[in-house]
Amino acid sequence: MARPREDNVIYANFGARRRVSTPEEARHPGAEAPLRASAYSPAAMRLVNAAVRQTDPGRVKRGHLYAEGGHVLELTPRMGGCDGLVAGSQNEPFTVTIQLPARERADIQVALDMMARRAGSVARARAGEFDDDVLDILIAPDASSVRFLCSCPDPAAVCKHAVAVAEKLAELIDTRPETIFSMRSLTLASIENGVRLRAVSVARENSQVGSEFFWSGRDLPSLPEPDIAPMIADSDIDLLHRAMQSVSFTNIDQLRAVADIEDLYEELTSLDARE
Repeated sequence: MARPREDNVIYANFGARRRVSTPEEARHPGAEAPLRASAYSPAAMRLVNAAVRQTDPGRVKRGHLYAEGGHVLELTPRMGGCDGLVAGSQNEPFTVTIQLPARERADIQVALDMMARRAGSVARARAGEFDDDVLDILIAPDASSVRFLCSCPDPAAVCKHAVAVAEKLAELIDTRPETIFSMRSLTLASIENGVRLRAVSVARENSQVGSEFFWSGRDLPSLPEPDIAPMIADSDIDLLHRAMQSVSFTNIDQLRAVADIEDLYEELTSLDARE
């Protein structure tokens, strides 16, 4: 059936109107946001949600396609946020700015204090795991606290280019968790040092009579799990001989020392196997 038209305008029938009461009802069945929370860590998801929750599903979908299609040409985390260049419909790429809420030095110290009071926080941060209250400070407590700016003509608060940059920034955070610190002008080394210094004062507080942790203490970090390997079998035996030579008077002493170490190693590993 031919569609009615007048001059160069085609009129299409988009179906009967229906009343809706929620944004979910208004969304077209095939226009669901392509981004899934399970695809990102909680830290990275904060940036994605900041963009998605301030725009519509159409821009989210187009931004996702831009991110997947390699339209994000540059991504530069900086103090207070991140800048990006996105290739769009014009000759020159569009400039996108993601601006996190401002933080004073005292705010960062609060985050360090939180981490110092929790066992294994630095190791967890290296793995991209952060507590929610720490992310409230280092990133933002809610989506509306993050601002998006783009040089494109789209008047929306968050355009498709901003969505694409937010998604690529989330991927970068999941690959390199220290990106979160770099957006607050911090390094992982400075965080480790800051947490270590704060841990000393926290330990003093806990040891004071009257402290709620005086008797019970705090949670201890998990024990390390070193890789188990047959060291002598995998190592260079010449290095062992050289080491024993430095503490041996004669070549006979050296050979006996190496033989004793090998016997001791065999005994220990065989005991381990029997257990």
